[in-house]
Amino acid sequence: MIKIVLVTFYFSPCTLTPAQRISYWAKNLNKIGIYPIVVTRDWEANIKSHFDTKKPFGKEIKHEKFETHEVYYLPFKPGLLDKAYSKFGETKWRPLFILAKILDVLLIAGTLKFTSYANFFPFLTELKKTEDFEKVIISGEPFYLFKIGYLISKKLKLTWIADYRDDWSTNELQKAKSGRFIRTLISKLEAHYEKRWVGSAKFIISVSENYTKRISEFINVPGVTVANGFEEEILDLPPENLFEDFTVVYSGTLYPSQNIKLVLGALKIALENGNPFRLVFLGSGFDIKEKKRIDSLVEDSLKPYVQITDRLPRMEALTFIKKAHAVLAISYGDMKGIPSSKLYEYIGLKKPVLLCPSDHDVMEQILKDVGLGYFADNAVSCFEQIMKIRSGYKKEGFRMEVDAGQDKILKYSRFHQLMKLKNLI
Repeated sequence: MIKIVLVTFYFSPCTLTPAQRISYWAKNLNKIGIYPIVVTRDWEANIKSHFDTKKPFGKEIKHEKFETHEVYYLPFKPGLLDKAYSKFGETKWRPLFILAKILDVLLIAGTLKFTSYANFFPFLTELKKTEDFEKVIISGEPFYLFKIGYLISKKLKLTWIADYRDDWSTNELQKAKSGRFIRTLISKLEAHYEKRWVGSAKFIISVSENYTKRISEFINVPGVTVANGFEEEILDLPPENLFEDFTVVYSGTLYPSQNIKLVLGALKIALENGNPFRLVFLGSGFDIKEKKRIDSLVEDSLKPYVQITDRLPRMEALTFIKKAHAVLAISYGDMKGIPSSKLYEYIGLKKPVLLCPSDHDVMEQILKDVGLGYFADNAVSCFEQIMKIRSGYKKEGFRMEVDAGQDKILKYSRFHQLMKLKNLI
């Protein structure tokens, strides 16, 4: 069996979405002849906000060994940037956080000492003395972890692979947030770092063909697409009784480029027609700024029908979605090639998926492939699609899985995607 090291900031028992990809890999790579040793930071399971991820945790290295993999949890001591976010990030003193970000991006060129993962490379150096591994996969973000790949390539002469859950300096979502001078300056520095650090990798991995092509061309390193997919276990979740009121659920964090005005417009039309529905933004309260944005867009007449929740434990969230009549996916403005990680979860749960507005791209293609999609590009068509789903539930024996072929669904599972790593490693 081949032994490799997985370096990741997010890992179980952390329940945030970024932890799910590598946690699954660690537990299942043995099925394709690979034994992973995970190096991560220490975590507590109860995370309700960004601030919880910045708190110090753990005082000594923990080592857990299983038949399938083993994990080293390193004590977490927040670095310069995480300390600044905790103190200033969401306050009137936010400019001080920006100053800390500038300082952080300048310091990283020379040292990892002031980061929240300063202990990673020294630990890997010692680990190499006792463990026989030749390859390392480093998962970002934080993308500054990729400097560790650069260091192990140069100093330890090891092969490493960069795993991008999102793209970095080519990321259109981040560019859409701001075009300010400071952000532009930081982006140029990070683009330089990305080319230099990841240029030392043997391969890059990303979650969509569009991302993989864009990153690969930017840094001139070959790329392979391994989509996030859904965990097969959710196919076997027991059925749940649906909510009494017709309920549409959006699961996860929203981005500024995602337009929720259309579904709110559909809710307004539904209310005027005597067919209101319940609209839940499940877990969207995790991001304070997006929670405020949602609140600002909801008219007073619609407030009784709109709910924004904090993050729920994973199984509670899945149960909540199972009880919904439909789930909501939202494109990222004019940006293409971005498959929401929650989209795969929706597919595994076999729920009717309202894509509004549609991306007319990868998300729509996937949903058409599995037969679960309802597509809209304005409030009226969004209302019509919701009414179409509602009328479907009135039919005796109506079940979405009748329309969703199991074979088509399974190709979007995490294990099907994981198989692509076998030849790569």
